[in-house]
Amino acid sequence: MSIESTFDSQIHTYQQLYFQHHNNRREDQKILLEPLEQLNYGIKTCLADDKRAYDTAKNIFYQKFNVFKRLFTHSASRYKQDSIQPLKQIYQQRKNLAIKVSELYHETTLETNPLEIRTHWNGSIAVVYNPVTGRAEWKQYWHGGIHGVFNPVTRTIEWQDELEAGIFGIFNSKLNIVEWKKYHKGSVCAVYNPSIDDIEWQISFHSGIGGVYNPLTEQVEWKTSFNGGVVGYFDYETQTVKWIEKWHHGIALIIWDSTMNTYSTTASCGWYNS
Repeated sequence: MSIESTFDSQIHTYQQLYFQHHNNRREDQKILLEPLEQLNYGIKTCLADDKRAYDTAKNIFYQKFNVFKRLFTHSASRYKQDSIQPLKQIYQQRKNLAIKVSELYHETTLETNPLEIRTHWNGSIAVVYNPVTGRAEWKQYWHGGIHGVFNPVTRTIEWQDELEAGIFGIFNSKLNIVEWKKYHKGSVCAVYNPSIDDIEWQISFHSGIGGVYNPLTEQVEWKTSFNGGVVGYFDYETQTVKWIEKWHHGIALIIWDSTMNTYSTTASCGWYNS
C-alpha cells in the first residue's frame, strides 16, 4: 500500500471514530478506546517512516546540488518540487492527524472514567448530562456564575448565567419546573433530600458552597470554600462524602451513579471577588 493510500485509510478511520465519539452515548465510549489505540499506533509507525523518507530525500538533495545549483538551476528546483515537497506534505499531514487522534483519544478516555472534573479560572463551569442524547454538555462563564439543568418535562437542558453572582438550578418534581436562585458576590447550591422529599438550599458570601446527600445519615452535608469552588459526591466504595476544592476556580463534576444506573452532575457556580 502506497503512502498516500495509507494516509487516506487512516483519515477515513479517524473520521469514523470521530463521528462515533460525538454520536455514541457517554456510557458507550469505552468501545472506541481499542480502535483509537490501534489507529494511534499505526499513525506513529507511519510517521516515523515518513520522517525517514523526508530526511533521506533532503540529504540527497543537499549532496546532489550545491548552494549555487540550488539557487540558480531549474533542475534543483524541479527535484525539490518532485522529490521533497510530496514527502514533506504527507509528513506534515500525518503529523497533524496524529495530534487530532491523540486529542480524540484523550477526550474519549476522560469520558470512560467514572468521574470527570473540570475547572475554570476566575469564573464558573457547569456540566449537565442529557439522558435523551446520552451526552454531557459543558459550559463556562467568565466573572460570574453559570448553571444548567435537564428538564424531563421539556426533555431539554435549561441554562442560566449571571454576572458577578452565583447561580444554581434544580428540577422540582412537585411543581414540574426548574427552580433558580442567584446570590450576588457569592455562591448558591441546592440538593434534593429524598428522606424528607424536599429540596434544601444554602448560600455563602464570598465563598463557594457544595452539598451532597448522604444516604447513610439521610442528611445533606454542606461545605464552603473561601474565594473558591467546592463540589462533592458520595463515594459508595468508602461509604463517605468526598470533596474537591480549588481556589478562585469554578468546578464541575460528572460521576457515574451505579445505584441509579446513570450519571449525576454538580457544580460550584459562584463569584467571589470583592
